[in-house]
Amino acid sequence: MTDQFKSNYRNKPQKGFLTLLLMAFALAVQAQTVSVSGKVADATGPLLGVSIIVKGTTTGTATDFDGNYTLDGVDSNATLVFSYVGYLTQEVAVAGRSVINITLQEDLAQLDEVVVVGYGTMERANVTGAISTVEMEEVAKAPVVNVVESLRGQVAGVQISRNTGQPGSPPVLKIRGNNSLGASTNGGTNLDTVNQPIIVVDGVPLVGGNMAEFNPDDIESINILKDAASASIYGSSGANGVVLITTKSGKKGKTQITVNSSSGFVSLAQRPDIMTGDEFVKFRIDVNQNSSSGAQYFPNTLGLDPIEYANYIEGNQVDWMDEVARTGVQNNVGLTVSGGTEKTTFYLNGDFFRESGPLVASDYKRFSVRFNGDLQATDWLKIGARVQLSKSFADQRTAIVGFGNGGVPALSALVESSPYGNLYDEDGNYSKFATTDLFAVNPLHKFNESELDVNITRSYVNPYVNIDIAEGLDYTLNTFAEDRREFLGRFQSTNFTDGADNLAQIRERQQVTYLIDNILSYKKDFGKHGFDVALIYGMQKSEWTEVNSQATRTAADELGYWGLGTAPQELQSTGVNTSDWAKSYLAGRLGYNYDGRYSATLTLRRDVSNKFIGDNRVGYFPSAAFAWNAHNEAWWFGGDTFSNFKVRLSYGELGNDNIPSFSYQANTNAVLIPPADAETGLIPGNVAGNPDIKWETSKQFNVGVDFGFFNSRVNGSVEVYNTKTTDVLLYQRIPAALNNGYEFYPSNIGETENSGVEVGLRGDIIRTEDFSWNMGVNWATSKSKIIRLNELGEDGEPLDDIDNGWFIGQDFQEIYGFEYLGVWQIGETPDVTNLGAVPQPGDPKIRDTNGDGNVDFEDRTFLGNPTPDWYGGINNVFRYKGLELSVLFEFVEGVKRINSIYNSYNSARQNRININYWTPDNPTNDYPRVGEGSAMTPGGTFYNSIFLEDASFVSLRNVSLSYSLPSEMLDRTFLNGLTLSVSGNNLKYWTDYTNAYSPEITNTDQYPISKTWVMGIKLTF
Repeated sequence: MTDQFKSNYRNKPQKGFLTLLLMAFALAVQAQTVSVSGKVADATGPLLGVSIIVKGTTTGTATDFDGNYTLDGVDSNATLVFSYVGYLTQEVAVAGRSVINITLQEDLAQLDEVVVVGYGTMERANVTGAISTVEMEEVAKAPVVNVVESLRGQVAGVQISRNTGQPGSPPVLKIRGNNSLGASTNGGTNLDTVNQPIIVVDGVPLVGGNMAEFNPDDIESINILKDAASASIYGSSGANGVVLITTKSGKKGKTQITVNSSSGFVSLAQRPDIMTGDEFVKFRIDVNQNSSSGAQYFPNTLGLDPIEYANYIEGNQVDWMDEVARTGVQNNVGLTVSGGTEKTTFYLNGDFFRESGPLVASDYKRFSVRFNGDLQATDWLKIGARVQLSKSFADQRTAIVGFGNGGVPALSALVESSPYGNLYDEDGNYSKFATTDLFAVNPLHKFNESELDVNITRSYVNPYVNIDIAEGLDYTLNTFAEDRREFLGRFQSTNFTDGADNLAQIRERQQVTYLIDNILSYKKDFGKHGFDVALIYGMQKSEWTEVNSQATRTAADELGYWGLGTAPQELQSTGVNTSDWAKSYLAGRLGYNYDGRYSATLTLRRDVSNKFIGDNRVGYFPSAAFAWNAHNEAWWFGGDTFSNFKVRLSYGELGNDNIPSFSYQANTNAVLIPPADAETGLIPGNVAGNPDIKWETSKQFNVGVDFGFFNSRVNGSVEVYNTKTTDVLLYQRIPAALNNGYEFYPSNIGETENSGVEVGLRGDIIRTEDFSWNMGVNWATSKSKIIRLNELGEDGEPLDDIDNGWFIGQDFQEIYGFEYLGVWQIGETPDVTNLGAVPQPGDPKIRDTNGDGNVDFEDRTFLGNPTPDWYGGINNVFRYKGLELSVLFEFVEGVKRINSIYNSYNSARQNRININYWTPDNPTNDYPRVGEGSAMTPGGTFYNSIFLEDASFVSLRNVSLSYSLPSEMLDRTFLNGLTLSVSGNNLKYWTDYTNAYSPEITNTDQYPISKTWVMGIKLTF
């Protein structure tokens, strides 16, 4: 065998082996590829156009209309990357699987990149003002009828409170506290009304009404303009901030049907401690013992009248709160159909909401329908409309007042009615009065013998036309027409009270509002330079009419208020009232940004209001704002650790014409002309005119810092602001010697100042494929004080207005009184006198502020006010796969209120809140003695001081637990999504202000605050 042959012989089997090895490897590789398919969705349903890429390659695909995708020849060890605009990118290992379904989570930071501002949008990076974007996903979890209430504890500097829990009633909304003292024709103040911000829906400032008339599920986004530079584009409307609401539109793709349904229970959030029968008897005995006349009202030794005494002997007691309170029910169901093509999108929603309140005779129902449609008619023309119709029905018998308009509110009886009163009479009907006292009303009888219905119909159409004139240049015509009608029907039967005729009332109000806006906008980038220009010319007009008819002695109680026309003609009366206002405006905004680093926004608005006359009708409201994105500088040192740092500075001026129309002229009253009184004429009313009244103006500085850490996993902002308001609109009292029949006149008096700090933080504390923990924290303080009023001293110094409770340098609602220290005890020797009299055991112990040995009005001091020292909220959201838990706490600290729910303790004519009052056998320092001469009498010198309480609180505001079924479980069903949830609202107060229906309720006439638990289901087809 030759060497060559040996060599060939040895090599041949090796080459064959290599060939076989390569073939086996190729087969093995081929065997490790799989075909992967699945569905991609979000919380609402399938997503169209989601990109799926095999990581490290260019191989990929996208989802279809149903969210489905298929990828062939994928390495079983590969990783798929799922990405979609507005959502967090997810990477998923194939791990040999052939079916992979994914639910994408919204990227809140990315969604914030485009912000809705006045008359347009702006990239977040270019925003120069203080604008907060609300997390709608969190807001939607609160089971409330009014979207405003769901903002509680969610946004720094935004405070929402409740002074009534009446189903369907609006909460009080304020942005950065109070600026105006509040113009009121009776000389008082109306702070909550005049300091509320405007709400703008789809570019239209709403006039009047209540956001409960809107379905919260129709809302796509909420942005809040807090500083003057942001709000000045709305001029006279934006003095107290602006809430911008954008409603939902249809999306291109397959038509989607969503059904939302929830049902749950409503109960009282908090109940005061009312005296029981035994406590009430002891109270009456103590009152009588402390009264010089002995038994002050009642002859027997227990201080009980015959009805009470009989029930006491028989052991019969009535808990009036238990009799009127109930477990109410809340139901909500909504159906949404939305979708669209490349040229047309639509959104249609119908909704029904019903709530029976935690007290009887207080039901609320709302029906609403909304249609939003958009048509891209041509490449340059887009048209659309937003249309809404809502109808609400409210049973408000809990607000009924007997004996004409001066009687006893029925809700007061829940506290004041005797526990030994009669719930039923001898015939088994509700008794008219609980006892022999004709002021001891039986609320259930009042509800049973009355009607008080308030029905509201709200309809509007909001068409628009958008024309693309040239690249970056658009013209928009935004129009609006609304008709809001309010019907009130009130009836009291002949059995409502003794010796009175029945009473019928029908009041109808109509408010018609029109708006036309012409908006020219231009957006263009030239290299590193970017311009955003908007010009607006528009007008808004509102007309209001009221027809109020009343009658007594109608033909039959069974006719209710509809029997009004059957009353004798001479017992019928009709009053008609009307008013209107209008404004026109011209505004311009210039936005400039350079290289993503420097931004500036300049705004000027000119308003003309018919609430003033002459040159005073015109107001000019300029603003300027600047921002610096330091993190975009080439030298920025932060990297991904300190990933965002932005500084903002702004100044703006805002106007306020929040005063009744025609205030520049005197009001009049009708009068019969003698001698026959057959004709009527007009005489001067109590309010004089003032042709010199003009705009109230607020000037605000704002400094803000936005920051982010760890590649924006932690984001936050800090705002510091100062607002000075001049020419404050207010009605001044005319001294009696000069009034000539007029008591008040409108004027521009004084100056106020409002300053505060706001902090907001949001962080992704944990973020993994299956689990995440997000936290949002906000904290704010807002302090308003009076700088100057209309009166000046001899040296030009500003003087206080003690009669109205206004003090220079103090809060608008500062409580000025005596400092309560406790109770004088037996054996103590008082070292002071109270108003010249020596205090007796059981009398209140009051601080002698000036140390002169006599407690008098010179010893009054500032005790606090209802304005919080600070307020805020903490929201935690935990997600594990399809399970989500959200918990929101709200904090309000430093609030002082006079709790008038206690009422009077000088007599025992009515029941009272159970308090630990002083007696010789109970030497407490909590409250003074009861009975004749007790300091605990409304209007008494020391009453406000004794019942001044700390109304700070921590509230478990919202809790929501939901579970979304994985999409793979729904693949073989007709459903695209299914979510089950349970949520609660206003669940618990931690507060020292316990003897009230909540820390925000101050008297027995206010409807209690409720808490709610509901279970819901959401189906997507």
